[in-house]
Amino acid sequence: MRKRIIRIGIFVVAVGAALFLLIQIIPIGSQRTNPPVVAEPKWDSPQTRALAKRTCFDCHSNEIEWPWYSYIAPVSWLLANDVLNARAVFNFSDWHAGDMTSAAMAAQINSGKMPLPQYRLMHPTARFTDAEKQQLTTGLTATLASETVRPPSTPPATDGASLLEARCTDCHSLDRVKQAKKTRDQWAQNVTRMVGKGAQLNAVEQSTVIDYLSKTYGL
Repeated sequence: MRKRIIRIGIFVVAVGAALFLLIQIIPIGSQRTNPPVVAEPKWDSPQTRALAKRTCFDCHSNEIEWPWYSYIAPVSWLLANDVLNARAVFNFSDWHAGDMTSAAMAAQINSGKMPLPQYRLMHPTARFTDAEKQQLTTGLTATLASETVRPPSTPPATDGASLLEARCTDCHSLDRVKQAKKTRDQWAQNVTRMVGKGAQLNAVEQSTVIDYLSKTYGL
């Protein structure tokens, strides 16, 4: 019986090792890339860019320093997918006016959600002091304040329902929203992501929409 268990154990280990080696050579999932830098925001100072580079560029740019473990599957797939999603929200290396508001960035930074906790764990240099956090949010506000953003072509709207219909239906129908049930934090993440993709909502309007969604379609 003992020999049989040992044989089974050896077989399992051998199969696991073979699968591990196999997935290293199979191109599955998003790939590690660093496309050319197209355009960056007009930074208010070199210090703001340096802080953003230290804490944000490893996901939200085309200047990513891929660590050694990013070349080992399946971790490589997860990291590449995280970067793909981050760049879809906004990309400091392929920047267009209005890609993201400074208010939305500051909210994520001040709440501790960005940089991601797991990223800070592996990258001690991405951890903010209180002074650095204030410096970065102030710098981002100054950097993005001068951008010219295309005003919405829809009529003015102030309440949550009207804002949702006027600013958010270019990409998806209201039926899709009405079928969803999410917490306030989940709705806030959705709104931030939509602003990153081009939804024309200033900071006050974002808060209004989030309040409306969480009260009307919240958990």
